[in-house]
Amino acid sequence: MLKIRHYAKPQNVICHFKTDITLKENAITYFSIDYKADDNGFVSNPHSHRHYEIFYFEKGNASHFIDFEEFEIIDNSFFLVSYNQVHYITAKPNTHNFGYAISIDQEIIHLLDNELTGLFGKFSQSPAFYLEKDDFFTILFKQIQSELQFNKPKSTELTFSFIKILLTYVWREQKYMPIDKSDKNNPYLEYIKLLENNFTQIKSVQGYAKLLSITTKQLNKVCKELSNQTALSIIHERVNLEAKRKLFYSENQVKDICYELGFEDTGHFNNFFKKMNNKTPVEFRTEMSQIFN
Repeated sequence: MLKIRHYAKPQNVICHFKTDITLKENAITYFSIDYKADDNGFVSNPHSHRHYEIFYFEKGNASHFIDFEEFEIIDNSFFLVSYNQVHYITAKPNTHNFGYAISIDQEIIHLLDNELTGLFGKFSQSPAFYLEKDDFFTILFKQIQSELQFNKPKSTELTFSFIKILLTYVWREQKYMPIDKSDKNNPYLEYIKLLENNFTQIKSVQGYAKLLSITTKQLNKVCKELSNQTALSIIHERVNLEAKRKLFYSENQVKDICYELGFEDTGHFNNFFKKMNNKTPVEFRTEMSQIFN
């Protein structure tokens, strides 16, 4: 039997910014991570949030499942998890994983530069970043912990600055990728934003191309350049991800989920889901319940 473990008790602070935005309590929360697995290993409780999270593992020998995709946890690995993403951690027997995590309210995320907010896990990009060892990361997390715990003068401003520094290090590593997805004028990013807000209503490439005022050929070209996928396959991935989230978390019947996602009937939905996952919605739901119950 896998053992379920949870984070340590967090420190938090009420945030006041010069922008005259007052953020609620727990707007920024710090956690220590200390997973010690016995002979049976362990799995953390699967969950999602309405906030963002930054994970940094100083030492790791486990797996981080984010939206049902497995990412390896190794030494000096970062994970940027967005709101609503389902995630959990499994560790191998007799291993020790430790590091730090920060949860960040959506109001704070929106105060960051576009390049930094764009790092957080979306269905179209990897949430995992593997950086070279740098003691500075540990120092930054320890400073964030101290500022949140003791709430000294200007602690909020310092905490926000430390978070920006952390994310800037990650962003700088991403900038070394051959293709830069952070260009705010890139139609690919606009397509992803439109898709996120409309995937239950608009399921055609033509519909999004019209909203972007470009041709379907142009949209497919930019999608292939930046994701090596067609525009239609990206639509299918987003719909499929939401289907899996709802089947996993919701107690709604399959037929209700089918209509929530904009399918006309359960037969169409079942065929779509099986084509994407090699199993029916009922088989997927049963499989997931057997893992965690």
